[in-house]
Amino acid sequence: MLKFAVKRCLKRPVGAHGGARGGVRGGVRHVSQLPPRDEVIPKFSFQKHTHTVSAIDSDVASHFGQEVSLSGWIDKKPKKMGKNIVFATLRDFEGNFTQIVSKDPSIVSLIESANVEDCVTVTGVVEQRRARNAEDKDIRWDVNLREYQTLNHSDVLTAQLESLKATPNDFPQQYRYLQLRIPFYQQALKKRSQAATVVRSELAEMGFTEIETPLLFKSTPEGAREFLVPTRRKDQFYALPQSPQQFKQLLMASGVKNYFQIARCFRDEDLRADRQPEFTQVDLEMSFADAADVQRTVERVVKRIWKEVAQKDIYTLDSTGQAELGPFVHLSYDQVLSQYGIDKPDLRSTLKFHNLEGLATAVENAEYPVFEVCVLPGAFEGKAKLPKKLFDDSEYRNRKPIIVPIKTEDDRTKWVEKFQSMVKFHDLGKINELLNLQVGDVIAGSTRSKLSYENPTPLGRFRQLAISEFPDRWRHDGVDFVGAWVEDFPLFNPHELPEAEKVDYPRYDYTKFVSTHHPFTMAKPEDYERLDSAPLSVKGEHYDLVVNGVELGGGSRRVHDSQVQRFILDEILKVPNPDRLFGHLLKALSMGCPPHAGLALGFDRLCAMLIGSSSIRDVVAFPKTQNGTDPVVESPSTISDEVLKEYHIKKV
Repeated sequence: MLKFAVKRCLKRPVGAHGGARGGVRGGVRHVSQLPPRDEVIPKFSFQKHTHTVSAIDSDVASHFGQEVSLSGWIDKKPKKMGKNIVFATLRDFEGNFTQIVSKDPSIVSLIESANVEDCVTVTGVVEQRRARNAEDKDIRWDVNLREYQTLNHSDVLTAQLESLKATPNDFPQQYRYLQLRIPFYQQALKKRSQAATVVRSELAEMGFTEIETPLLFKSTPEGAREFLVPTRRKDQFYALPQSPQQFKQLLMASGVKNYFQIARCFRDEDLRADRQPEFTQVDLEMSFADAADVQRTVERVVKRIWKEVAQKDIYTLDSTGQAELGPFVHLSYDQVLSQYGIDKPDLRSTLKFHNLEGLATAVENAEYPVFEVCVLPGAFEGKAKLPKKLFDDSEYRNRKPIIVPIKTEDDRTKWVEKFQSMVKFHDLGKINELLNLQVGDVIAGSTRSKLSYENPTPLGRFRQLAISEFPDRWRHDGVDFVGAWVEDFPLFNPHELPEAEKVDYPRYDYTKFVSTHHPFTMAKPEDYERLDSAPLSVKGEHYDLVVNGVELGGGSRRVHDSQVQRFILDEILKVPNPDRLFGHLLKALSMGCPPHAGLALGFDRLCAMLIGSSSIRDVVAFPKTQNGTDPVVESPSTISDEVLKEYHIKKV
């Protein structure tokens, strides 16, 4: 319906408010000749604003009877009340609203014929508006106009889009610049700016130096696909950096003590709510430092951002699992996989797993011997049905757990019958005593390997879905944000076979290894000697900052010894010709490079969390769509054969 309305609107001729002679094509006026001087020049001479709506709101009484000038846009279609009075809503450039009113016939006619989103400046007297009823104690005010000037008329198309202000997901993205005028997005961009200011201020206070690193890099394998940039030299390409990782390690070799930048990064990946092809991260590195130094620094920055921008505290968990204020808790990878089934658990929820090893034996697959369950207490309370998403196969990566609602008293003990194909139970009495299931509960169970490379595990995904479907249940009271450090990750993972997607259980090639984080992460000292004999048993000095189930940042202590780095690239990861790809870094490490560690915060994710959004699109001014296009400027675009020839490229 919207597409039809917009298309029909675009075929209309420009009316008297167009200020131009010509038609409308694609929502843009095409002027066939220079508009008359008296239509254009007055727009550049206007009364500048003397106040903002918020300034008047802050002390309304002192402004009654005072003449003020405001600048902004007509937010809603004006309403004429009677023959000689008209009302309209003005939205100023801070995104705040007030009502403007006039009885002056010359102004009434101007406002009456205004379009939504006309850009205007108004001058008038602040007057008290009568309360609508006795309970309305707010002081309301209007501006009774003496002057009204249109600085630029909006296209008639904006009236078609007005109803979509309340449904941002339906707003046509080619008009993103109109959507950004909505107060929600104005505030989102301002909070992003505030967060960036806090980052720079806090890190500067701690002696960090802000340094820009190149955007034209070289192609190196770091996990995701890269964007390549052709040059006019035959067979010579740049690559846009997936992160400044190698450059910041080179800066450590350059004698920089503490570096940071708010860096642009690029990855040619499939898109989703929390992923864009170009994104921003707060990148930092510290020399003569270890993981603890980096974690203290990042924790200080993040807590200040939350306090100043969101006016909230980030909680953590104490030794008993209760939420408290204090240094973020440190959890091992094994710990979070066994308790929550994922390496980025949402710790606002109290849901945990029960490991039934010793009480039950998994029989379905010998490589997945651990049987565990998760109970949703009282999930049926006030509900006739459970959310379908919990049972939807497509919501799970390879396999889903068995899910059993406890609907009757008999179900409290008979639930085990649903798991007979998966597990053999040894002591049902002890299991039922441990779980203490009640009518209205839901129990889900699944198997996993001892050291799980499934991430999330089937039960971990079930917990994620349960939290999203029951957002106010099983929560720590009064706690909006919970943070933790997750560490002691495996340094390497086995290569997952592609056909694993076609079977219930993932399958791995245990003779090929991939870096869990990236190939520049150091092994934990106690595991160092196993790099040669048993790489999969080695834990890395990699650490993630997790807030509300989101990996807000990841970092590690780096390999600063060139021989160790070469061994990892050559012997473990089997990188072909590592000197061609990483020779610059290996050489720098061999020239007295100090020990160093660092971390990168996902700045877009951080800002989305600050405004309570699950989508980073809400804090990116001009985001790409799901297929990687920018509808505003219509990129990517085709390039002519003549231009491509200069870059030695042919279309195929």
